[in-house]
Amino acid sequence: MDTTNQPPLLERLFTESAGDLTRYFARRHGGAEGVQDLVQETFLEMARGLRDGKSPKCARGYLFGIARHLSQAAWSKRAEVIPLNAELHDVAEPTQDDRVEAARETISALEPVQREILDLRFAQGLSYAEIAEALSIPIGTVRSRLHHAVAEVRQRLESEINP
Repeated sequence: MDTTNQPPLLERLFTESAGDLTRYFARRHGGAEGVQDLVQETFLEMARGLRDGKSPKCARGYLFGIARHLSQAAWSKRAEVIPLNAELHDVAEPTQDDRVEAARETISALEPVQREILDLRFAQGLSYAEIAEALSIPIGTVRSRLHHAVAEVRQRLESEINP
């Protein structure tokens, strides 16, 4: 495979993922001013890792793993508690559909681990391999957690509709 015309990994990742990371941090931090700083810090950490010889199996997943740790550190520095629905705060205009609001409420009531895996899969569009890399867990665990989270949301919504 000829790689002479391909941009370096970090440049390619920036082009492909900077917007996704911006949305990821905005959802977690409510669009705070520091979002772009967090994006830049994520790429700096990735560059340091590559310089130090890290060779991630899944570069995008590794990048989101860095972002996850930086997000958690930013919250710790603020010494604030993350609101239950902060991770799922929609940056776009809210919808008037009652079903969507019910789904949001149901998801916000899930355990943080379940909310996070749903967010990485559906809001961020990460593959199972990327999620496994981001969370440092086996891909089978990703599948299992995602399956259980979706099943729990489905069950809770059905029980609200048909009590």
